Amino acid sequence: MLKLSRNGNLVILSGGNKVVWSSNSTAPVGSISPVVQLLDTGNLVVWNENKNLIWESFDYPGDTFLPGMKFGTDLVTGLQRCMTSWKSPDDPSIGEYSNIVDTNGYPQTLGWKGEVLLARFGPWNGLGFSGFPIEKENGIYTAEFVVNEKEIYHRYALTSSVVQRVVLTWDGKTLLLQWIERIKDWIVYAVSQVDMCDRFSLCGPYGVCSINKHPPCTCMEGFEPIDPEEWEASDWASGCIRKKPLDCRNMNGDGFWKLAGVKVIQV
Repeated sequence: MLKLSRNGNLVILSGGNKVVWSSNSTAPVGSISPVVQLLDTGNLVVWNENKNLIWESFDYPGDTFLPGMKFGTDLVTGLQRCMTSWKSPDDPSIGEYSNIVDTNGYPQTLGWKGEVLLARFGPWNGLGFSGFPIEKENGIYTAEFVVNEKEIYHRYALTSSVVQRVVLTWDGKTLLLQWIERIKDWIVYAVSQVDMCDRFSLCGPYGVCSINKHPPCTCMEGFEPIDPEEWEASDWASGCIRKKPLDCRNMNGDGFWKLAGVKVIQV
């Protein structure tokens, strides 16, 4: 049973009136007659009599990110709006994969499998994520990334009759799906992974991944593979090591090397 309590708490009860789920929300003191409503946007909301918002499902995305949702963190309340996958194609309990907006340092979007970091788009640089093509104007949707003292979030809005949604699948793929009325089904409009260098730490410590090279991994200037045999076998996870020890006291020797056009690993 889905039930709305008099104080604005939305609950799901089992056959024995045991609480299976609760929104843990309450209306402000003095409010009466809370109302639950499913909006055309897909947002399930609880209002008080003055149309003041008590609770909304858009704060808890699950595996689906809809137009109008905020994907990020409320810095005032600490609420983190993140995506979590299903456990399996037919089991909607929380699965292994999650997408979050990391707010440590410059904000960036991270993809996790449990506690293992799988992918990131690079930190936000004011125009876009450094490892992702800057969004160009299109006739389907607009996107924004908001950073201020109260919240950090990404949000998009549809600007046409096209129906789209972002889904984190049970096996860890982040897909932008589009509804095609002709076939009455969803098709994959785009995937979040831009290239193989999106995989986190593909080339290991002091390694550089380049989409214009094959194989994609090389060592930074002054470094060499820790395990040459593994690198020969296209296993670059061990990374690189200095060819000779660093000597900071040698003013005419070691220094800084500029490496442009890269996104750094930030965790």
